[in-house]
Amino acid sequence: MPIIFARVDDRLIHGQIVQAWLPELNVDEILIPCYKESCLNRGLLRLSLPYEYELTILDPHACARYAAESKRRIFLLMGSLKEFTDLIKDGLQIKSLNIGGMHFKDGAQKLDDNVFLDANDKQFLKLIRDLGIQIETRAVPTSASVSVSEALQ
Repeated sequence: MPIIFARVDDRLIHGQIVQAWLPELNVDEILIPCYKESCLNRGLLRLSLPYEYELTILDPHACARYAAESKRRIFLLMGSLKEFTDLIKDGLQIKSLNIGGMHFKDGAQKLDDNVFLDANDKQFLKLIRDLGIQIETRAVPTSASVSVSEALQ
């Protein structure tokens, strides 16, 4: 499967992605699963991404199949853990997940500088961990990796 990197970041495409992750990863395309196409401004996301990268936005249920059939090297970028767990349920095979940014919301506890988890997030993360998927939080490739699985113990 051509998914090179999977990241949950509620900001989607932003400076850390463009300036730090893309040069490090050697990918061809960013794939964003989204339930409501209206929730994303496709034009703004496209403008935020350097021209040499493809951008594909699909319903999450179509993403696992798309990734399995693609010949491109894919950076899977999601706005929430729900999208990721739905992809796994739809057959996505992946070994690791990076959490880049899940910002504060009511009832959330701080895990790292840019990662706040509520009860639903913790349930999603436990499901992901129990499937043997490694979970880390790291803002940029040069940052120290923090294991999220250990924080869920």
